[in-house]
Amino acid sequence: MHARKIFELLMSSLGYVLISLLWFVYAVPGMIELDSDFSLIAAAFGSIVWLCATGCIVLYVVQRMRTA
Repeated sequence: MHARKIFELLMSSLGYVLISLLWFVYAVPGMIELDSDFSLIAAAFGSIVWLCATGCIVLYVVQRMRTA
């Protein structure tokens, strides 16, 4: 692997981990504490979007590894 590809992989991984931590450590607990229907729906919807994005990322990486 070239140094540029490794750098891109590491930066992408860092961004994914930081966004995930911000979502689950900061945003979701704050929404749950508000105790309104809209905030609970937003927390659930955001978590579902995060789960779908994670699945797409995993499928993309697996597909790239098979063709490479």
